[in-house]
Amino acid sequence: MITARRGRFGVAALIVVGVAIYIVFSRVYGGDKQAIMEGFQDLFAKMGIWAMPAYILVHTITLALCLPYAVFFEAGAALLFGFFRGVLCVFSAKILGASLSFWLGR
Repeated sequence: MITARRGRFGVAALIVVGVAIYIVFSRVYGGDKQAIMEGFQDLFAKMGIWAMPAYILVHTITLALCLPYAVFFEAGAALLFGFFRGVLCVFSAKILGASLSFWLGR
């Protein structure tokens, strides 16, 4: 019972963080999609080697929670990392997301 409460709290916390990130980027860039994409590219450039693991983590969570905007993460991977590294990120996130979804459902 305690584990179920922790899981629900974790999911709620991730949703709140995701919405907060979206609101911040919307206010900073004024809803301009090109500017938002450039902002994400700058953010990932600053993150250096940690950009790909961070992307995989966020995309894994969106896949595991069956959020409808997971498709945009897949399209954005090629734009952020290039085609081959983007495919590697999406494939890894899909495997991890399916495993996490199975684990949460169990």
